[in-house]
Amino acid sequence: MEWLQHRWEKITDKGVRFYEVHLQQDLWDGWVLTRVWGRRGSELGRVLDQHCESYKDGIEKLDNVSKRRNQRGYVLVNRH
Repeated sequence: MEWLQHRWEKITDKGVRFYEVHLQQDLWDGWVLTRVWGRRGSELGRVLDQHCESYKDGIEKLDNVSKRRNQRGYVLVNRH
């Protein structure tokens, strides 16, 4: 099972908005989905950690985020 990182961007009239998702293990071998979003060049933004019941649960949550980003006009620019 590998750690994953995805980044989406969207160009708006106020600049480039971004949204990142990281699926990674914590110190106790659990899985955490970390979401980071904001505007490039701005200090504003947020970080949210969400515990996942399993790696599979994390993948499902990441897929849901991906669908939502696509619906909102974001473009996937980086996938690891």
